[in-house]
Amino acid sequence: MSRVPAWPTVAARSSSRRASPEPHTSSRPLGVLRRRTLAAAMVVTCVGGQGVAADYPKPLPAETVPNVATLPAKYPTSWAFVNYSSDRIEIRDVGSDARAVKGQLPTRDSTTLLVASERPEIYTADTVWSRGVRGTRTDFITVYDTATLNAIGEIVLPTKRGLMTAMQGMFTFTDHERLALVFDFTPASSVTVVDLVKRKVLSEVDIPGCSLTYPTGERGFSTLCASGNLLSVRLGADGKVLGRSESAVFNALDTDPLFTASATVGGVRYFASMLGHVQPIDMHGDEAVVLPSWSLVSPEEAADHWRPSGWQLIASDEAKLLYVLMQPHAHEGTHKDPGTEVWVFDPATRTRTAKLRLVRPGSSIALTHEPEPSLLVQTPTTLDVYDPRSGALIRSLDLPGFRTRILLDTVR
Repeated sequence: MSRVPAWPTVAARSSSRRASPEPHTSSRPLGVLRRRTLAAAMVVTCVGGQGVAADYPKPLPAETVPNVATLPAKYPTSWAFVNYSSDRIEIRDVGSDARAVKGQLPTRDSTTLLVASERPEIYTADTVWSRGVRGTRTDFITVYDTATLNAIGEIVLPTKRGLMTAMQGMFTFTDHERLALVFDFTPASSVTVVDLVKRKVLSEVDIPGCSLTYPTGERGFSTLCASGNLLSVRLGADGKVLGRSESAVFNALDTDPLFTASATVGGVRYFASMLGHVQPIDMHGDEAVVLPSWSLVSPEEAADHWRPSGWQLIASDEAKLLYVLMQPHAHEGTHKDPGTEVWVFDPATRTRTAKLRLVRPGSSIALTHEPEPSLLVQTPTTLDVYDPRSGALIRSLDLPGFRTRILLDTVR
């Protein structure tokens, strides 16, 4: 082996930088010598030219593996589901400064969530491909146990589920949470009716020209249609269609269309329009009843172009109040931009009761169902928690990455 120069120690470098080291004749590979010398250098410090062992902190105790926690069968009302739509759904305690993630559900493509109140189960509607982003497609519902978050069931769906950014109306309950409705889009639109108790698909309901589902009556749903009206569908216990009815045209799609997001107060569902009206629809009976609309903005506010905006832009609380995300200086194409204020309305009197200015613009809002609720506002980088009575920011929970489309579901 050819001779190579030996590497000087840290002490040798400190005593004479110009010293010429003696060549060595060791048969050990150069890589081994270098690694050993560098390792020695890492554990020695120079103090007045003397080598002293480094003072390392006490090692962390060994962790127990596996270490599996169990959640309560009934979640506290200070918890919320944060649906990232494409990679996971987090369960967070938004009422705690500890900022702890209590649990996490794995997801893949346009995943939507349902949380049962009648039984200890959580459902996600999801889609995967055998080769990641290609190959054989499988649409399915996964059933999770609320305490362990273990998958305890699966229902394979027809490969028709609408694949879009997760939004309200894609996956809903009806018939007292026995049935689930999955919105399909191929681009022909239909609804797959699923029995969650028996874990099987019951039927497919065609809804040509209509989109999304909103539970109606004891066992049915309504859907917004491209003709500007509302289609109501009544189902039997077997999931088959018993009847259909259509409302008169009320949705001004060309001039002031409704957002598809909505909030419910006392069985009446409220939709905001892009120019600042609110459209109530009574969903109590088998046929939805369109009620008179009213304005969210005054003439002066309309002149300043105050309009609803965001993704999940309307919510309600236990006090039967409506909360709407609003932005000023809005114009064509800004309807999905984050809002800067949340306006609070009493739908019974059709009056605004409060205006809450946000610290940061937000895209999605929700209210917890606590005795004293919190207002959740999703911004691109944080989940902000406000006191809706004072408008004060209580805490901010970090969100990974930059997020503009998140769905929030609060525990009831």
